[in-house]
Amino acid sequence: MTGPRIRVLVCGEPLRGDDGAAVLAAAGLTADARALAEIVEVGQLSVEAMLDVPEGAAVIVADAAVGVPAGEVVVVPLAEIAERAAGAAPASSHSLPPDQILDLAEEMRGSPFRGVFAGIGATEFGFGEEPSPEVAAGLPALTAALEAEIRRLAAG
Repeated sequence: MTGPRIRVLVCGEPLRGDDGAAVLAAAGLTADARALAEIVEVGQLSVEAMLDVPEGAAVIVADAAVGVPAGEVVVVPLAEIAERAAGAAPASSHSLPPDQILDLAEEMRGSPFRGVFAGIGATEFGFGEEPSPEVAAGLPALTAALEAEIRRLAAG
């Protein structure tokens, strides 16, 4: 496989308050972290975006999350997303629930995805470019979590 072995799928709408948190966090990644991964803004998580992840590549799904306090950062292995559907889960307006998107993509692909969901608890999804104060305060921690996961996955 040529190029980065990690794809970061950045979900969210920057014009919808906290929903743009992952976009803001990804923009803060250092150049050396960016060199290890391919950063792709997808808006909302979809089966197509998951199936586009190259075989053998790890994936990080970054998004605002519901089910956790606003501003709190969570990192959950993708294999556990279905189990935690009642807890922390991506919040962007997905056409299907995230666990169903992952299940369907894995079924179509024929193998499980290696990677994590990294998110930040969010509450404000109305129109506006500014995240809530809690999410704004947590953005450095989300950027740090993304960088840590990129480095961990790159190390093997």
